[in-house]
Amino acid sequence: MFASHPINIINIIAGVVAITVGVLILIKDVKATLNLLFFYSLCAWGISLVLNGLTFLFKDPTIGANLIRDFVSGGGSVGAFLIFATAFTMYKGEHYLKKWYVNFPLIILAIANTVVGAIFDKVVYDSEDQTDIGTGIKTTQDAPWVLIFLYLVPVVMIILANIYFARTRKEVDDPVIKKRILFVILGFTFIVLGVLIFALNGVVDEINPDSPWEIVFWIFATLFWVAGPILQIIGFNLGKISPAGEEESTT
Repeated sequence: MFASHPINIINIIAGVVAITVGVLILIKDVKATLNLLFFYSLCAWGISLVLNGLTFLFKDPTIGANLIRDFVSGGGSVGAFLIFATAFTMYKGEHYLKKWYVNFPLIILAIANTVVGAIFDKVVYDSEDQTDIGTGIKTTQDAPWVLIFLYLVPVVMIILANIYFARTRKEVDDPVIKKRILFVILGFTFIVLGVLIFALNGVVDEINPDSPWEIVFWIFATLFWVAGPILQIIGFNLGKISPAGEEESTT
């Protein structure tokens, strides 16, 4: 039923790292809205990575493999929108996120992107005629446009989040807060780079299914996915905040 591969284990480890970092951020202040948003976003992302590794442990495209893949696509999508919500809240204030004309469009877009990605992203046999030839499984999409919902939209949301993080960083004076936000930006940038590398692997696979570069793409994507949350937890634990900046800090 299952096929063993080191990359699957690495994906699971990367996901566990992201979830662990989310928990460590949360326990710094379980009542802080931003800490909760960081926790939810990193947990969604981490669960997506863990399930991605579990998906490729299957040798056959069973109902279980396809169901797990649905959660992989959904977790990545939800995580990206939560990351944007985190950055938007940090810049505008949590009261803005409670306004219906802000949260309603964001929720609708997140649901639409998540549903489309989950429906059209499937698990099939890793062969041209999609039959069992002993090479295991792969993910595929019914049409190339599905990649927009799987990769492009989440990447755009995280890039927009980084823009808001950067604008917040520009407006604060406390040097420690500036450093913390910088590490947050770097962390999410690494996650974006991992997504782009993984997406590039999908494009290469569509062009040349027998490409020997798949393992290289997976390794680099996973390294970025592990490094991203680690950079963030380093940032969250940097130094001490001056009394004047303590109230501005939400981490």
